[in-house]
Amino acid sequence: MRRHIKAVISDSVVTMMIKEKLLQWPRLSRPSSFMLNLWQARPIGVLVGLMMMVTSAHAGAIRDGEIEELIDDYTRPLLIAAGLNPAAVGLTVVNDRALNAYVTMGQNIFIHTGLILESDSPNMVIGVMAHEIGHITGGHLARSSDAIARSQAPALVATILGFGSLLAGNPEAGIALISGGQQIAQRSFLVYSRAQEASADVTALKLLDATGQSPEGIIELMDTLAGQEILNEVYQDPYARSHPMSRDRVNAYIAGAASSQYRDQTDDPELVFRHNMARAKLFGFIDPPEVTFRRYDGDQSPSAQYARAIAYHQQARLEQSIELIDGLIAQYPENPWFYELKGQVFYESGIALKGLEPYEKAISLKPEEPLLLIGLATCQIGLGVEQTEFNDAAIENLRKALRMDSENASAYFFMSKAYGQLERAPYAEWSLAEYYALMRNPKAVTYAQRALRGLPKDSIEYLRSRDILKMTF
Repeated sequence: MRRHIKAVISDSVVTMMIKEKLLQWPRLSRPSSFMLNLWQARPIGVLVGLMMMVTSAHAGAIRDGEIEELIDDYTRPLLIAAGLNPAAVGLTVVNDRALNAYVTMGQNIFIHTGLILESDSPNMVIGVMAHEIGHITGGHLARSSDAIARSQAPALVATILGFGSLLAGNPEAGIALISGGQQIAQRSFLVYSRAQEASADVTALKLLDATGQSPEGIIELMDTLAGQEILNEVYQDPYARSHPMSRDRVNAYIAGAASSQYRDQTDDPELVFRHNMARAKLFGFIDPPEVTFRRYDGDQSPSAQYARAIAYHQQARLEQSIELIDGLIAQYPENPWFYELKGQVFYESGIALKGLEPYEKAISLKPEEPLLLIGLATCQIGLGVEQTEFNDAAIENLRKALRMDSENASAYFFMSKAYGQLERAPYAEWSLAEYYALMRNPKAVTYAQRALRGLPKDSIEYLRSRDILKMTF
């Protein structure tokens, strides 16, 4: 995700490897495992996700029903055309402005907010998703492990010899051997990676054609990224570095797209509207308000009003924000996301009572959206310090949300607060145990142990707490 991550092993990394080896000598197994983990984390080809997952943990995943639904609608037809079960493929939006997308083991696709923000049309995002699905159908992740293992053999031998030279008092020769071995491994894996990328490109074109999508979006994006090859890596988009770019790849896309009957196909107007609204929402929440106002200066489109409403909320200008949201609701009374935003603005402005009605309206329009139920529950909890009925209602809504989205950690977090306000401590501690278990945090064990002391032994919560004690963190 970070623009400074390099696709080659730098001198600083070589130095780090040397220090690690000297500190751990004579544990000969250490350098091999260390180097393999390092290589697995390099942002090369489809392996980009292994490094990105580490860095994205800091940036965080974005949970937003409107954006998630949009990405799902972009991706679902492609997955079906590829013969994949959409329910088995994970889609995660990562809060990072860098233009990037990647796949990881277990059929998981990660999409940076930067890809959405930098894409002028739905077709550009759809083209990237088709390419990433090509990596899944091609089995590239599984094959990459074998490729890494093969490429590491000469690197390992050279590194061991290099460390021997270092210990013998010949640092120049030692560093040369280590660096040379890594370069051999690097070249070997990059060849393999380029083959994977070419294969994914072919699959992307097939999927776009099968779903009646134009290839122009992905061609435009690839053309732009290929043009960055002359730039210093610091100024390149991560997608250009993690997915080897070249003018040859662009030309191959153009040649492959020449026979497409959908080359001049335009995006559905409704999809364009939703795409623009998603970008506006992201700009509004991510950028400073003054930046958002400049970006949409003089623009009276619905997306501009959406972005400005959020920017006003960021400035705690409640009246201006609600006025714009009400204007959007008047234009689009069946859009649940405008009601959701209204509820959120009231809640975060300290007026939770006024947030209930818009959240309830949003849920009536989209009853199967768990994030709306969680939003309503937060309002109810905000009112429920001395009113048990609000806490009881919040718990019911959170349980309903969890039946739809069983791994939503925030639902358990808010549930613990509701149970705490009801002075039902064992259930609050069970909720926190579930929360930390989903976060893979060992604190889950502590809270599960506490919960077991007070929960009825025949309750589901008691059994779940026992299960958490058996988990490994």
